[in-house]
Amino acid sequence: MSQAQDTANRFDRISDVYDETREPLSTDALDKAAEVLIRDGCKKILEVGIGTGRIAKPLFDRNFEIAGVDLARKMMAKARGKGIVNLVMGDANNPPIRDKSFDVVLLAHVVHLLEDPAATFEKLWRIPTKEIIIFVRKREQPGESSSPAQAEFGDIRQIFRAAAEGLGFDLPSRSWDWRERFRNEINLLNSRPPTELITIQDSEVVTTLGERVSFFEKRAFGNLSSIPDDVFQRVMEKVKASVDLGKEFRYRRVEQMAIWRVPHG
Repeated sequence: MSQAQDTANRFDRISDVYDETREPLSTDALDKAAEVLIRDGCKKILEVGIGTGRIAKPLFDRNFEIAGVDLARKMMAKARGKGIVNLVMGDANNPPIRDKSFDVVLLAHVVHLLEDPAATFEKLWRIPTKEIIIFVRKREQPGESSSPAQAEFGDIRQIFRAAAEGLGFDLPSRSWDWRERFRNEINLLNSRPPTELITIQDSEVVTTLGERVSFFEKRAFGNLSSIPDDVFQRVMEKVKASVDLGKEFRYRRVEQMAIWRVPHG
């Protein structure tokens, strides 16, 4: 099975809980994104990796023409249920879209999932007439955490893994180090600096460890779906008994639009 298909399967498995376990962009951030698109004359948008339409739906409501490509059928069904009807199944490396048929190609929180983002990026150049935009979330640097709970949240993942292994179930390998998980985005920005990098959201998020643990309980991460129900329940009991669920959890969220304009001439 290819990496792309494996990713599609993982997202399909969590499609029913995806929206409720991912923090949406703020209204101000979406307004700012819309202002940038309008400024650059981008009306027709193709979102590659549209998923459940978490970005597409607010832009659609702001009168942009939206179409989407994705490999995860159940995720796209959620987008269709929100009124996004121009959808097609396809791989980001070869979307079934005509050349120069959209003003902009948009990738929102997708680059870190690509097998070879630089190659995908080059293949997408044929589609837009104006620019390619990716939404990239700036990750906290080590030591930037605004609360000790930030480090404790990382410990929750380790507690979960240790509990599962103690019951004889090895989780699929996955790096929880943000520098590893989002190296694709970092490398792309470094190797091909964007024409413009605009911050649309910079805010502190305040939640609790209990809410974050609930994401595990809802199996909001694709690599949890393979654990048998009885084992999963016992693992969750151990996790919840090991942390202070009411402890406040704070982190800084920075969302940016990286813009590459289509060269002319």
